[in-house]
This record gives sequence, C-alpha cells and structure tokens, in this order.
Amino acid sequence: MVAICVIVRQGKSAPAPQEDAGPPTPYEYKYDVEDPEKTLYFGANESGDAQGKVVGGYRVLLPDGRLMNVEYTVEGESGFVPKISFENNANPFGKSK
Repeated sequence: MVAICVIVRQGKSAPAPQEDAGPPTPYEYKYDVEDPEKTLYFGANESGDAQGKVVGGYRVLLPDGRLMNVEYTVEGESGFVPKISFENNANPFGKSK
C-alpha cells in the first residue's frame, strides 16, 4: 500500500531571506559505473573554480550501441553550454577512462 500526502497552502508566504553565500567554493567530483554483464556504462565528472566557472561532462552507453558524450561549461551569464557527440558501435568495456 502506498500513501500519498498532499499539502495545499493558501495565500502568499514571505520569501525566504537571502544570505550572501560569498565567493564560490572550488569543488570536484567524478563517478563511473561499468557493468559489462548488464551492459551498463555511464559516468560523470565536474569541477568548479573560485570564480564560479563550472566544467564537466557525462557519458552513457545507449541501448542502440552508441556512446553519448556531453561536455559542458557554465560561466557567468552564458548558462549551461553543452557539446554533444556520439560514438557509433561503441564498445567501452575494457577501454581506459
């Protein structure tokens, strides 16, 4: 049995106070998943610098055998800027990362 709770609010609530978060904090993360038995291959990486620029990418083996790669940047007013490519008949298992 699944219970669903819906809360309905009426009227306008005051916006949450905005706090100055200060300058961006540099960070970095990466993960990879490879399971040849289940034909799973995907992963991502991203890093952000102290100026707020973010560079990253992700990849996934599609059901049709193509490997989709997305590389992206986010900087200032430009927003999310992706570069998408596909590798046909990909066999990523056993390749170095």
